[in-house]
Amino acid sequence: MSRAQRFLERFRAADDAQNPLDMLHEDSEGFGAVLAEAPEALAEALMHDAGRAPAGPAFVNPRAYASAACDADGTIVIADPAFAAWAAPLNRGRAELGALRAGRASVSYLLEDRGKFIAVAAAPLAAARHWPLAPEVRRALERGEACYALVAHLPPTLQPRGLATAARLFGFSAREVSMAEALVRGGDVREAARLEGIGYETGRDAIKSAMAKAGCHRQGEFVALCLQIESGEQPGDLAIEPVLRDIFGLTERQARIAGTIARGLTREECAQRLGLSVNIVKSELKAIFAQCELQSVVQLTTLVGHIQAVAALAEATDIDLSVATRGAEPLRLLPRRDRPGRIAFADHGPRDGIPLICLHTATTGRHLPAMAIAALQAGGIRPITLDRPGFGLTSMIEGDYLQHNMRDILEILDALGIARTCILARGGTMVLAHFAAQHPDRFDRAVVLNPEPPPVRDGRLAGLQGHVKRLVYSRPGLVAPLATHLSRRASARTVERLVLQVVGGSAADRATLADRDILAAYVRSTQQSAMQGGAGFLAIARCEPHETVQRLDDGSRITILCGAEDTMYAASDSVPYWQSLWPGSRAEIVPGTGRMMLFQRPDLVAAALRGEGAG
Repeated sequence: MSRAQRFLERFRAADDAQNPLDMLHEDSEGFGAVLAEAPEALAEALMHDAGRAPAGPAFVNPRAYASAACDADGTIVIADPAFAAWAAPLNRGRAELGALRAGRASVSYLLEDRGKFIAVAAAPLAAARHWPLAPEVRRALERGEACYALVAHLPPTLQPRGLATAARLFGFSAREVSMAEALVRGGDVREAARLEGIGYETGRDAIKSAMAKAGCHRQGEFVALCLQIESGEQPGDLAIEPVLRDIFGLTERQARIAGTIARGLTREECAQRLGLSVNIVKSELKAIFAQCELQSVVQLTTLVGHIQAVAALAEATDIDLSVATRGAEPLRLLPRRDRPGRIAFADHGPRDGIPLICLHTATTGRHLPAMAIAALQAGGIRPITLDRPGFGLTSMIEGDYLQHNMRDILEILDALGIARTCILARGGTMVLAHFAAQHPDRFDRAVVLNPEPPPVRDGRLAGLQGHVKRLVYSRPGLVAPLATHLSRRASARTVERLVLQVVGGSAADRATLADRDILAAYVRSTQQSAMQGGAGFLAIARCEPHETVQRLDDGSRITILCGAEDTMYAASDSVPYWQSLWPGSRAEIVPGTGRMMLFQRPDLVAAALRGEGAG
């Protein structure tokens, strides 16, 4: 039996208690052999494993949650004030723990005699250690006074700051915020206006204005977005349909319709997505409303939003509670003008600095270490970081991926009133190439770090990363299961080990990542790229290595900086190619640097962007 066959057998035999990605670290040569010899078999095994894998990392806002603890029978022993206030109307005061898996987290619920429902994430302390638990709840679990942690997602009206995050990201007025909160509470605009003590038309206009700022066309879509923003950054494709079937007795089809409608789709769009007739969707939706005691799509969206928020805790590979305390990232969500979805970006300032759009790699997101941001700012630069489509909080979008990348950049520049920008390409060299060619009037200077060569010129195809690159170059369709699997298994520990394995041949990169702040920021950025199940990575794999690059007549505004210790690409493979397309561009191989050059020599990047040292 070959090494590849042995690896596949062990991979298929791995159970929930053993993360198959750990096998990659234990036997990277075996994993590489499978990639080289039997990628189809690996893809099949990965797709099979995806159904039982956790749902990826979650970045959770603890202010949006309340906690309690219960005994083995589900009776609540202790609760924090917010949980107690919300659960007070419940007659029985106990959680239905029948679905709890031994030693694992799951979505459970509290249910009163009259049918009032509160979704909770439930788990023993070992599985809930990183959840947002109140100190008194955590102490009760640690002392053995209770068996299971319960965490509920609070309605905005019970959260300390309501919809403050959505208000900041979209620039809502005070009236728009209060009406949005009332809409969640009341279920429709008329009831929301009554709760606010204002006229229906005034309330309707406030909601319409808020929806326009958020780029939403329907109230359900708007409510879902606001709830998700306040919860944090959650993984996609959470398994909520089983919860809907379990709690409300919905059929499988009804649960799928409920979940789809709650994502903001119309009845017609839902029918098309699920391969059903519109009449069936409408009929089933009436049954869903009756079964769940709902009156509107907004109420359905709110119900599903609460379930999704606790499912993010129950299913996440890794949980980061720093969303509420970071504060330093000036995140904005910009609705696309004439395309669906939103663009996530952060303008770090200062306003009088040289504008710099920062393009991330295929395996990272917008997040940069604080030291890198500060170093660029000290060099007179205004860093503007963004998530590319399918990464972080930027919506994936169908169509020409490179064109959508460029249109996102243009819309950010227009929103900030910036006429021309510099570009830093840590990845996204193809985006830069096309942007410089198609929008020269908006382009000033660029720095490209460790650019990729075309596939036929890439001489570094040995080892694990070489096998992955071969697959991307030759069989991009087989990358989807790998990308999905990696994103769903992307715990901080796994990502850290992968990163250190990739850069392990570079002493410079190992030294840089020995700084725990830099490593933590890099791991978070990598996890950010997994929030949409690897959709962005897959789009890049399918288009960028195979796209034809438009030449520039004058490339003198572009500087190429290559780390002498970069383990991913060789400068001798990439620099001649890019300089042939960018005549006049300057290239430098920088000693003592590697893949992490931005964190090692931000001064060189800033100097090049200021035009210093250019030919």
